[in-house]
Amino acid sequence: MPISPRPASMTVERRLVVTLWCAGLAAFAAMYAPQGLLPQIAGDIEVEASQAALLISAATLGLALSVLPWAWVADRIGLQKAMRFAAGAAAVCAVAVPFLPTFEAMLAGRLTHGIALGGIPALAMTLSHDIAVPARAATIAGSYVAATSVGGLSGRLLAVPVADHFGWRTALLVLGLVVAVAMIAMIWVIPAGTGAPRTESALHTVRGHLGNRAMWPILVVGMLLSGAVMTMFNYLPFRLAAAPYGLEPAVISLVFLTYLGGTAGSRATGWLGRRFGPPIILGAAGMLVVVGATVTTAGRLPVIVAGVALLTVGFFVGHAVASSMVAARAEVGRSQATALYTIAYYSGSSIFGWAGGIAWSGGQWRAVAVLVVALGIAAIVFSTVGSRAGPRAQPCTQSRL
Repeated sequence: MPISPRPASMTVERRLVVTLWCAGLAAFAAMYAPQGLLPQIAGDIEVEASQAALLISAATLGLALSVLPWAWVADRIGLQKAMRFAAGAAAVCAVAVPFLPTFEAMLAGRLTHGIALGGIPALAMTLSHDIAVPARAATIAGSYVAATSVGGLSGRLLAVPVADHFGWRTALLVLGLVVAVAMIAMIWVIPAGTGAPRTESALHTVRGHLGNRAMWPILVVGMLLSGAVMTMFNYLPFRLAAAPYGLEPAVISLVFLTYLGGTAGSRATGWLGRRFGPPIILGAAGMLVVVGATVTTAGRLPVIVAGVALLTVGFFVGHAVASSMVAARAEVGRSQATALYTIAYYSGSSIFGWAGGIAWSGGQWRAVAVLVVALGIAAIVFSTVGSRAGPRAQPCTQSRL
C-alpha cells in the first residue's frame, strides 16, 4: 500500500499556493499576450491571420517539445531547482523577444520562450501533488489552473490598451517586465521539497504511462479541449474587428473577461469531482464547449459573448479535472505523467490553433465554430472512454479528486 506524503504545514502550503499563482500568472500572461494583438500584428507586418497566429503556436509548440526534457531534469536535480532555472530563462525571454526585428526572428524567439516555459506548467502540477496532502492536492491544483486563467486574461487585457497608445512591440515589452517580476517572485518563494531527486529511467516511465489504458484517453481530452479554446480565441478578434462589428482592439479585449468564468469554474473542480466523479465532470465540460461554440454562430454580440463564456468555463473545468486526473493516476513518475499531459495539451493548442486559420480562410466564423464543435464532441467521446478504463486507476482518482 503506497505511503502518503508527509502533511504540509500551513506555512509550506501558503508558499506553495503563492508559487503556483506566480507561475500560472507569469507563464500564461507571457504565452498568450500576443493573442489580442494578432489583428494589429497581421496588419502591421502584412501577414495572413493564420501566419500571425503562429506567434501563439510557436510558443505552445516550444513548450510541448520541452516538457519531457524538463521532467528529466527535474527528476535529477529536483523540482524546485528545475522550476527556478525555467523561471529565470522565461524572464529573460519575456523581456528580449519584443526587441527582435523581424517576424521570423520573433517566431524563433517565441519558440525559445516556449521551451523555457516548458519547465513550469508540468512541474507546477507535479509540485502541488508532491507537497500538498492528498485531500488538498486537487484543490490546490485547481487553484493553479485558476491562476493560469487570470494570467491569460491579464496578459491580454494589459497588452491591448498599451498597444493602442505605444504600439504592439512596446506592449509586449511592458508585459515582459511584469512577467519577469512574477518569475523572480516565484523563484524566491518556492517551498522546499519533501524528497530527493529521482534517478529512474524517464523513457521507461513514459512507456509505462502510455501503456496505462486509464491514462491515454485523458491525454487526448486535454489535447482536444486546448485546441478548442485556442482556436476560438485566436480568430475571434479577427471576426469582431471586421464588419458588421468593427470593434476597436481595446473593446475586443474585453471579451477575454470571460476567462473569469474559467477561474471560478476551475476553483470548483475539486468539490465537483468529489460529488459527481471526474469522468462525469469531464464529459460535462466537453458539452459546454460544444454548446458554447454553437452559440457563437449567432449574430448578436451579447449572444456571442455568452457563447464564449460557456466555452471558456467548460474548457477550464475540463482542463483542471483532466490535468489532476493524470497526476493522480500516475503510480510512479508523476512528473513524466504530467509532462505527457502538457505535451498533449500544447500540441492540441499548436495544431488546432493553426488549423483554425485554414477554417477561417475557407469559411470564416461558421467554419471555425464547426471545428470547435467537432473538438468538443470528440472530447466527450474520449471522456466516456476514460471513464470505462480498467480498475488500475480508479482508487487513485477517487482519493485525489
